[in-house]
Amino acid sequence: MKYYIIPDINNLEKSLDYSNKYNLGFEYNDFFNPKLLDDKSNLDLIIKKYQSLNRKCDTLHGVFYDICLNSCDSLIKEASESRVISSFEIAKKLNVKGVVFHTNYITWMNTLSYKKSWIEGMKSFFIKMNKMYPDIEIYIENMFDNSPDYLKDLMDEINNEKIRVCLDVAHASISNIDLEIWFKKLSKYISHIHINDNDLKSDLHEEIGLGKIDFDKVYKLIKEYANDASILIEISDLDKAINSYLKVKKYDNE
Repeated sequence: MKYYIIPDINNLEKSLDYSNKYNLGFEYNDFFNPKLLDDKSNLDLIIKKYQSLNRKCDTLHGVFYDICLNSCDSLIKEASESRVISSFEIAKKLNVKGVVFHTNYITWMNTLSYKKSWIEGMKSFFIKMNKMYPDIEIYIENMFDNSPDYLKDLMDEINNEKIRVCLDVAHASISNIDLEIWFKKLSKYISHIHINDNDLKSDLHEEIGLGKIDFDKVYKLIKEYANDASILIEISDLDKAINSYLKVKKYDNE
């Protein structure tokens, strides 16, 4: 299994040391911050620092704050699309293989008309992005979705090998749906996975082993339903991320 960590722009040497020692990819987490996107000089500086590493096959977490690609308000829809395109442009500059975006599904909007508008908005926009950026894979991640059905129905509609699922295990663990159902329903589409620990109530991004998620079960499900997926240890603290990596690496040989 290919593992990824989140690099620390303020501690790149340590990030690279861990990457080289354990053969870990990077998933850049700097660029979903709207304040950074609005600070062009700092944004360009960070992009150049990462470009200087001359890396390939990394991933990037795209924007998600307030993104609504199916908004009925044309200004909000336009702003959302502009922000998402900025993620693709940065991804292109950093030569990454894929970008992660959240579903941003509003779960309390439980009408059929909302679900249809969400599917159509996501489908039409990301198919357009795939045509504009054909070399970049697109991973759609469950946010605080209370069911895997939204993502499954979206993927069934899109039916594109370059637009796949990023299954966030910690997010799924907060739902009332058993993890096996998440894996089973989305198995056809899972190409990327996010893992970290929590108390099964809040999204804590805790070091693995310090929360209540059953990673014996998680890895059984990964091997059964998503054995070819890449895995991000989604913890910002580098030492905690590596501690987590060393804990889960044992599952590769079981």
